[in-house]
Amino acid sequence: MTISPRPHHGGATGRVARAALELGDLVHGPVLPPYTADAAVELLRTTSIGRPPSRLLAVVGATGTPDVVSTLTWANENDVEVVVLDPHTAQPPSRTNRPAIALSLARADRVVLRDGLVHAGVGASWAQVRRVVGAGGGTVRAPRRTDTVADAPGAGGLRGVTLVTGDAVVHPLAGAHPDPELWWAFRCRPEAVGVVTEVVLDADGAGPALLAAEPGDADEARFAALAHRHDPAGVLGLPA
Repeated sequence: MTISPRPHHGGATGRVARAALELGDLVHGPVLPPYTADAAVELLRTTSIGRPPSRLLAVVGATGTPDVVSTLTWANENDVEVVVLDPHTAQPPSRTNRPAIALSLARADRVVLRDGLVHAGVGASWAQVRRVVGAGGGTVRAPRRTDTVADAPGAGGLRGVTLVTGDAVVHPLAGAHPDPELWWAFRCRPEAVGVVTEVVLDADGAGPALLAAEPGDADEARFAALAHRHDPAGVLGLPA
């Protein structure tokens, strides 16, 4: 069912069909045509997005980090922006009139317990985390909320994250030696450095929250330098 008052015509229709065909071969999740009921459901998950991009080519339902990498790689190759559907943060508005892909992470919900740590996709619910840890014989102190672990960057017990930058490079910001600049930027402003696809948590939820204080005005140039380095094509529309 088409719900948009502005359906695609002519060349735009060809671009939409090509995006669906090519992305469908690259990702495991669904690639939804724009301005359909299924796409609208995904867009409505994120109130912070406001009005959908006027040149939307598709909504990609990523199932995990590989799908995010494939989507960003395709976007870089085709001069397309990617708008991340994140209910907790608002991506800055586009500065260009390029076609766009909307990227949903609601299906990135795999949860595993490994070496005493919880590795959870950002689409997983806290209830899933509790079930997985409980099945492993552990006692989890995850918040008893109904939302997803996408808000874990502000929670206690965060050990790290998996971050994909706009150049489609995966950065495991966990363990003893994360990238110091990206780790600093993530702790200050998670939405300003890339797409967080997975969080790593202590199973018992112990430990302080790792977010630093709000960055000062002098740090804006530092964020801009990171954006130029890790998203040179401006695929994610990060600060420039």
